[in-house]
Formats: sequence, structure tokens, C-alpha cells
Amino acid sequence: MKRITEQEREVIYTFKIVIVGGPSVGKTCLFNRFCFNSFNFDTSLTIGLNFHSIDLKINKKEDFEELTEKYIVNSIFDFGGQDRFKPLIPKFLGGADGALLVFDLTNMSSFNQLDFWYNKLLQHADGMNIPKILVGSKRDLIEKALKEDLVNEELIYEYIENRSLDHYFRTSALRNYNVLEVFKELNNLMLKNNNTPYIVV
Repeated sequence: MKRITEQEREVIYTFKIVIVGGPSVGKTCLFNRFCFNSFNFDTSLTIGLNFHSIDLKINKKEDFEELTEKYIVNSIFDFGGQDRFKPLIPKFLGGADGALLVFDLTNMSSFNQLDFWYNKLLQHADGMNIPKILVGSKRDLIEKALKEDLVNEELIYEYIENRSLDHYFRTSALRNYNVLEVFKELNNLMLKNNNTPYIVV
């Protein structure tokens, strides 16, 4: 196994990622699964803000044998969706390089709250120019949910098209389904947005 010294390790970019959506949609579960590969059945609401930084290895698209290992740093912010924290939104969203808009696949009300967060991204985070991925959480609960509670797929794809979102994933933090794929896709979109030849491997 090849050993990498600090001199051979280079950080190319630091990206700020914000995870937004209504209360109890699974933002923190998504955050914890990606950052710590953990799942907590405690469903208490996030008080204010969760923050963590994580490194991801990148390579040039055409060259996977570079001598120096290159990385990007994700600074990931998970914001509590309750009304009392909304005055903090401008500071929280400012400077974001990419965003995950999260709703609960088994809760139509959470889907209806997306526009609030979408509009805040436009106001405070240069939202028209940063990558935005729509995330439908709690896929593992679909089979147990009442049909009338489920978010209609046609509405989802109509929403993506009308707001020019970059991608859509259905996820399950409990089963670790599509969580890594969401963050890899967002990072690759952010790298592309910065006109780099790199991708997350």
C-alpha cells in the first residue's frame, strides 16, 4: 500500500454545502450518515446548526495516476428548520457553493415547504448560479406510509423542471441508500461549476 506524506497531499478547493428543508425531513440523518456513517433513531429536532468538515479525494478525469493526492474539503452545514432560527438564515446560506433541498417522501407538507428554502437560496446564496440537488428522504418508509401521504412523482419532476434543479435522488439514511451518491454528485457539479478537470473518485 502506498504511503502518502503531507507534502504529497494537496487541498484544491473548500466547498460550503448547505442542507435545507423543513423540520423533521431527515436533514440531520443525511448529514450524520455522510459525515460519520452513523444513524441515530433519536428524532429530536436540530437546535440551530450542525457543522462538520470532511475531505474527499479527487482526480483528473483523464489521469488517475497523479503522484500528489488531491482533495477537496466539504464544510457541511445542517440547519434547523424551525421558525425561531429563521433570522439566522442569511448568514447560514451566505457563501454556499452547493445546496441540498430535502423533503420527506412520505410527507406532502414537507414538499410544500421547499419553495421557502429555494427562494432563500436565491436571496442569500447566489442560488441561480450554484448547484442544487433535490433529495427525497425516508425512502425506506414508503411501503409503510398511507398512499395519500406520499409525494406524487409527477409533482416532484415538475418541481425539478420549473426550478431548474440539477439532479434528484431518493435516499434512505437508515439503509445508507444513495447518501454517498448525493454528495459525490453535488461535489462533481461544484467542481464543474469551477471549470476544473477534477472529479470525485
